[in-house]
Amino acid sequence: MRVLFVTWAWHSHFYPCVQLGWALRAAGHEVVVASQPALTDVIAASGLPAVAVGHDVDVGAMAGRYFSWLMRQERPVEWEEMRAWGVGNVITYKRIAQAMTADTLRFARGWRPDLVVFDPTTYAGPLTAAALGVPAARHIWGMDYTCRTREFEDEALADMCAELGIGGVETLGDVTVDPCPPSLQVPTPKPVRRLTMRHVPYNGPATVPEWLTRPASRRRVAVLGSSAVASWGGQEPSLLPHVMAALADTDVEIVAIGEDPGGGHRLPDGATARLRLVDRLALHLLLPTCSALIHQGGGGAVMTALAAGVPQLILPRFTDHVFNARRVAEAGAARQIFAGDGDPALIRAELDLLLGDNGHLRAAEKLSREMAEQPSAAEVVDRLAGLAGQAGQAAGLAAARS
Repeated sequence: MRVLFVTWAWHSHFYPCVQLGWALRAAGHEVVVASQPALTDVIAASGLPAVAVGHDVDVGAMAGRYFSWLMRQERPVEWEEMRAWGVGNVITYKRIAQAMTADTLRFARGWRPDLVVFDPTTYAGPLTAAALGVPAARHIWGMDYTCRTREFEDEALADMCAELGIGGVETLGDVTVDPCPPSLQVPTPKPVRRLTMRHVPYNGPATVPEWLTRPASRRRVAVLGSSAVASWGGQEPSLLPHVMAALADTDVEIVAIGEDPGGGHRLPDGATARLRLVDRLALHLLLPTCSALIHQGGGGAVMTALAAGVPQLILPRFTDHVFNARRVAEAGAARQIFAGDGDPALIRAELDLLLGDNGHLRAAEKLSREMAEQPSAAEVVDRLAGLAGQAGQAAGLAAARS
């Protein structure tokens, strides 16, 4: 079986697909990942073959008005408010699809995949599958936030479908590969055929640093900013100074990944003695040594912490981050503070509650066990191979009848 993965050039949308790509190759199937040129080195570093399609786009520039508006809000933006934007909710993803669909389809017609696996915001994937007449599998990265925009996608993609000569496209795919713990998954406006899969985190190429091989000398808390907020959030301040101020008089070690040590602010006196800054470190290597993760609610961080059974303090800003934070907090495995309200005193109070109540740890460990009980990627590969085989048989029968 040949499987074409399709994702736009944002690493956190590609990373969740890596374990399935590995499992397909381990089972003897051919895999190629199609993305814009900016992501090809990231794909190759994962050990999967890459093909560059289309051209890169400046997402920040395309969606700058939205991000600017979002950053000015002093409260979480609710979905009903976003829903009123209609097709505007998916216009950036449509423009990304316009930048890469023609090249993706050109490559696919020559390579002839039996199955297309796609990131839910990469419409080039299901469009290519529909044009080729092969099955498509949507691969989500956690709780199914993107299913909410399904109601706008037919209208948004109608002109692209017409150009490709197809009557329409199902952006939910034939199936959805779903690594989220079932109890944490959300009801969806339209029925979704799910293939649940055990989540094995991939956070990029990894080397275990020497200090991480030794037991921590004190309780450890990880701090991780959001790449999306950092790239598109303008002047949103770093989490680290607020966290350091909140924990100034505690004996907690803070490990901050990819954070500016000052973020434009002076750290408290003596704080650096308990601070370890690392430019790059795979989160799944660090979290098993930690008592908590403080972050902004990105899907990759949420899922990695859930897999490790580590409680989370989430300070979300973007709407999907708010969605993630609420779901995990409702499950008891996290506490949340809207990023705009994240002053040190509140962070300290919430972190004390997170670390002082074993209920949060028990809830996180329960979700971790639930994740571990899901079918392996190898089992999902077998299901996908069956789907592709059924489609191939149906196409063969149709050809024979004609």
